[in-house]
Amino acid sequence: MSIRRMPQRNERGETLIELVVAVAILGIASVAILGGLMMGVRTSVMHRNDATGGAYVRSFAEAIQTDVDANGYRTCANAASGYAGVAVPDLPAGYTKSVTAVQSWNGSAWVACTADGIQRLDLKVTTTGDNEHKADETLTVVLRQPCNGGALAAGANPCA
Repeated sequence: MSIRRMPQRNERGETLIELVVAVAILGIASVAILGGLMMGVRTSVMHRNDATGGAYVRSFAEAIQTDVDANGYRTCANAASGYAGVAVPDLPAGYTKSVTAVQSWNGSAWVACTADGIQRLDLKVTTTGDNEHKADETLTVVLRQPCNGGALAAGANPCA
């Protein structure tokens, strides 16, 4: 009589080491993907703040130009505070505006502010937030004194 042996089935499953290695690889991949997503969110916030800050600093410059057209130059003594007080339409609560410098053109260079001539303003709009999410946008604006009169004599000041 012969004994027949049953063919052996390979019932070898996954070992614990193989499972631990697979879970570790999936964990590392998940951390890398989530890190990339978080970096994308932070970058998006910074770019959005930069873009909106740039738009609001240009709105600030337009509001100052409209004010100068209607009311003329501010005197040098109160130019920075006077221009900074100009209302900017629809400026959100988290944004602050300021005039960081006022200078005048003397014919060859920008100097400390004088009463006549062209004024140069350095405008700044800042968002609130920590250093990572904060945006400072600056813009330099040159204002001409509005003149509504005409000079009759040669060399006469049409703005007088």
